[in-house]
Amino acid sequence: MLKRKAEPSQRLTKRRRGGVPTFGAETEDDRVNFASSLSTASAFSTRSVLSTGPIPNLSVLCARSFVANLRALHESRNDWEITLKWLKLMPDNLVPKLFAMLRSTCPQILTNAMITSYFLRGPSIVLTSDVLAVNKITISAVAGAGNSLHELHLIGFVKFADSVFATVLSSMPSLRVLVLRGCAKVGSATVEAAARSCPLLSTANFNYTAVPPVALVPLLKTCSDLKVLKLAGIPNWTDATFAKLSSAVFQDESFILRNIQTLKLRQLGLSESSINSFLARCPNLTRMDLSFTQVHRPPPVVLTGARIEKLSLTSTAISSVDLVALIPSLPHIKSLALGAIGGGQGSSVAIGNTSAMTMTDQTLESLADVLKDFGQLEKISLVGNTKLGATSRRSGALKYFIQYVGRKCKYLNLSGVHYLQSLHLSGLLPQEAENQTPRLEQLILNNTGVDDDAAPYLACCSNLVVLELAGTKMSSTGLFSVIDTCPKLQTLNLTSCRSVSVTDRRRFFEAWKHNSEET
Repeated sequence: MLKRKAEPSQRLTKRRRGGVPTFGAETEDDRVNFASSLSTASAFSTRSVLSTGPIPNLSVLCARSFVANLRALHESRNDWEITLKWLKLMPDNLVPKLFAMLRSTCPQILTNAMITSYFLRGPSIVLTSDVLAVNKITISAVAGAGNSLHELHLIGFVKFADSVFATVLSSMPSLRVLVLRGCAKVGSATVEAAARSCPLLSTANFNYTAVPPVALVPLLKTCSDLKVLKLAGIPNWTDATFAKLSSAVFQDESFILRNIQTLKLRQLGLSESSINSFLARCPNLTRMDLSFTQVHRPPPVVLTGARIEKLSLTSTAISSVDLVALIPSLPHIKSLALGAIGGGQGSSVAIGNTSAMTMTDQTLESLADVLKDFGQLEKISLVGNTKLGATSRRSGALKYFIQYVGRKCKYLNLSGVHYLQSLHLSGLLPQEAENQTPRLEQLILNNTGVDDDAAPYLACCSNLVVLELAGTKMSSTGLFSVIDTCPKLQTLNLTSCRSVSVTDRRRFFEAWKHNSEET
């Protein structure tokens, strides 16, 4: 009997683990993890490690202590009343940081009244749908922040009407960052309100909303400081609807979006010609996401001297010849996503279409020959390129790529490369000429052919923080030796690792500690 796949929201919830986040910790706005969709249940094991960075300042230490003891304070009526009085006196600039820590660690204590009374102030407000206390009243109360608000993040509110968000934005003239990702009913009214009331906007994230192309016309004309525009996964973007935007602004040859540096068009149903006409008006792009679109050839804007630092072409139908020709024009690239190349046609389902993949070992070797000299490259994804390693399973292209490119990056994703074997990872070993350990901090090898023979190669990655091995043949014995030599390792993904006890998969660091004490 087939196992029922976990819903995406369930998988994400299961991945949110760990202690109190530090101030300034990285947040994920719209990252998609393809590897997680290949498993039926997530089994992440986490631990906290001692920080080797600078000593936190007093406000950070106080906030951590407050959050750690909040449950105890909440249980005592007198203590809780005193606590609320002190919250009222907290400086505005500290409120967003403390609120973020509370959302992460004890969201069940937060109520609508508490949020609206104490946390809807300061330069930044972040409300997400996973805090159950947040409702329409909470969002409407955000309008009271007025001139002092510079950043507004409202994420995942699929049920609230467009008018709710439009009303909030009508009183925020100082707003610079607007993130409405996953608010499925956000549409024309909200965008028009932003264009009318928020002329200083530099970031607008409308990913997975219902914003039609023509609604962007006043925003693009009014918000001249706009640097980041994200439009991923909006269902009503077609060539027909895009034509209304094009006729309103792009027919004027002098209309150029010179300040836009980041453009996300992921999963839009636009043809290649429509996408290229949009890109042509953005000559200064540095970050571009065209994943799961109908792009077949390298965008002309990339080939004409744009200083691209991040490029995502996952699940597009760009040919190997064009891909190899494109890479030399990206000398400043820092992040490159080339997952499931050949599985395009604008569908996210295509990443599972094995027969459609076109990246071969020969292509990978050619890419490695270029990328090995790119000193700024930090992140690369080859997820889902299922034909890699098919013609040279013992070493070949995969080992070559790992040796000369992968080990120099901080992030490497080879999930779903089924022919990847342990021997390929020997490319991680220190080179005789350099004798330097790999830079890798995050290595993702889910659903590959890796087993315990990879342990000595993984063990040399002493900078690893995250290691994902879901669906591999790694056993407890091999993993113990990896943890022994990777003191920074905080997260292990052992989902469906059948050689690891089911009870240990979510508590593997505890099992390792117990094993160390016994031996």
